[in-house]
Amino acid sequence: MTEDELVEAIRTTPELLPPAAPEAVAEAERAIGHPLPPLLRRLYLEVANGGFGPRDGILGVAGSEYEHHGEVADIVEMYQGTRADWPGRLWLFDWGCGIWSVVDLRDPAGPMWIWDPNIDASVYPDESPMTPQNMTLAEWLAESVKGNLVKAFETSDLGAVAERRRQFDARPGELDYTPPECLDDDEIVRMISGLPGLTPPAPEAAVTEAERVLGFSLPPLLRRIYLDAANGGIGPGRGILALRTADTDPLTDIVTCHRTWISGPDPFVPPGLIWLCPWEPAIWSLVDCRDPVGTMWIWDPMGPHLPPDRPGEETAAGALSPHHMTLAEWLTEWLTGSFTKDFRPADLRAVATRRAPDHGRAPASIAPMQVSSHHRAECQIM
Repeated sequence: MTEDELVEAIRTTPELLPPAAPEAVAEAERAIGHPLPPLLRRLYLEVANGGFGPRDGILGVAGSEYEHHGEVADIVEMYQGTRADWPGRLWLFDWGCGIWSVVDLRDPAGPMWIWDPNIDASVYPDESPMTPQNMTLAEWLAESVKGNLVKAFETSDLGAVAERRRQFDARPGELDYTPPECLDDDEIVRMISGLPGLTPPAPEAAVTEAERVLGFSLPPLLRRIYLDAANGGIGPGRGILALRTADTDPLTDIVTCHRTWISGPDPFVPPGLIWLCPWEPAIWSLVDCRDPVGTMWIWDPMGPHLPPDRPGEETAAGALSPHHMTLAEWLTEWLTGSFTKDFRPADLRAVATRRAPDHGRAPASIAPMQVSSHHRAECQIM
């Protein structure tokens, strides 16, 4: 997306505030002691005095009618409260829980940073509350226009989004990959049951209660794994989520996670899909319980992420796209070593394309769903 295209896309945002007065922008730059990134200055002057970007939008300059941040009037007031510790960096957008997106004024491209004071210094003594977002202001705004940044944040966290963007996606032809022959259900359950360090299987009552709350049956293979092999913790990435029992974390069981992401007027995925397995980072595998074989889907709200020398390359653009495999095939991939610890979750789209019946074309995706402006959970789980 070019700068002109980005400006025009933001201009279509409903109920925009009026643009800023030139003297207000000039006074902000004088008070801050740095010029604003040219794109940000242009947006203030040509489009709106704040209120654009993710959710309710970024702070404006003096004279803005933006009322989302009642405790902060504008970017100058915010800068004056933070510049002593972080000179040259401007707090731009508040995600909640004290987390902000910050733009670096020392570079005209406006590299974005994450301010997250919730890091436990006693647990992570080497972690700074200020970490790079791995995107420029233009990239940050482009992802915001598409709705990707909000989706990624609400299904993970900004640190995971930053890690997701640290490396570019692979193209299908760049993967040395041949799909393995699918194991049958009995062999899958037998192989999983022989793995070390498994959690105990779930009781029948936990499976029955999960299906009651979900409103539909789990795929038979997934049901067998919970009952006969292990209550979650197996599979690639962070492993399949568990069912609620006395020993599981009530905030991270599969039913709680499902209900979190289908809450509100604009659920992320169609009914019947459940969030099965979180990858690192900001990427999920989902299973479609409407199909007994458990058709698998990929949730990747920040992809595709392509380098500048591959402009216009056609890949799946929606956050939700097909894995082109069943639950049995997905578990076979894991059991036979396709999803090793070195596998990059960002390459799941490339794997899906390789597996597609019409290999060579981008996999189809479910039409993107609108993300509501409300913050589903101020501090997200997972």
